[in-house]
Amino acid sequence: MSLVNRRTFIAGVAAAAGAAAARSSAVAGQPTRVNRPPRGDIGSHKRVDEIDWYYELTGNGPVVVLIPSGEGDCGSFQKVATSLAAEFTVLTFDMPGFSRTSDPADFEHYTMSRAAGEIAALVKSLGLGPATVYGCSSGGHIALCLGAEHTAMVRQLIVHEAAGFPRIAVAGVTAPDVMSTLPSLPDAEIVRICKERFRNELNEIPGPWDALGEAFHQRLERDYVTWARRYLVPGRWRTFASADLHQRPLTWTVGALTPAQRAVTNVIAARDARLDIGLLPCRHFPQVTIPQVLAEHIGAVARRG
Repeated sequence: MSLVNRRTFIAGVAAAAGAAAARSSAVAGQPTRVNRPPRGDIGSHKRVDEIDWYYELTGNGPVVVLIPSGEGDCGSFQKVATSLAAEFTVLTFDMPGFSRTSDPADFEHYTMSRAAGEIAALVKSLGLGPATVYGCSSGGHIALCLGAEHTAMVRQLIVHEAAGFPRIAVAGVTAPDVMSTLPSLPDAEIVRICKERFRNELNEIPGPWDALGEAFHQRLERDYVTWARRYLVPGRWRTFASADLHQRPLTWTVGALTPAQRAVTNVIAARDARLDIGLLPCRHFPQVTIPQVLAEHIGAVARRG
């Protein structure tokens, strides 16, 4: 089984590079709707075990869970959640230890598997699930942990450029791995590097990232340091066997505008697991730069039931 249909891959790259305009989505059967009253978009707090969660619950219908990426703040999902809420019950949240959610116990030894277990506990406490789960970057890795370790909570997975797969070195091409040095740097230097990288490297255009607002970016100054010191250290990431990636239906994408060397780890992991991988017309953060396209993509997958 080939990893990617070559013609589809080339066509996707051409469309994204030319206009970033791949806006279509597949339509499939409609799953049974959840009888849940609509909710506003004002966030709430709920204590589950040791964590005081900040979460946002909107809409009515089958459940979709949106997991934040490395910055840990759900503010980047506002447009995606609003679009999906017309048809789905949408849950998103700040990750434990980030922004408006409290620190977990023993945060110094945190793992992505533990994060997945805490999210599963939150979903259960709210009477939700099974859910279609979306995540990119660190959130994508945690989504894969949910699929492998909490299968009863997951209807299906949608992952974009999951973090945590072994980095591929290419002689004469590989740039220094700046991220691996972050935990050893002073807080101010971590913030400086992350501001530049998140704004200008992980988004194909910076405007939508800037437009997330002053309050969002103020919260991230603390979150960047938390991410560097709690996520970017050895032993935090799970290793996935091929069977782990087949526990639940998985839709996997990379960005057509992402430099190939950054996307290749996901491509290789999907190939080794004999999974197809597709393209979105963006870089690393589709929820920021192409929120309507991402909402259509998530909705199309969630309708498969």
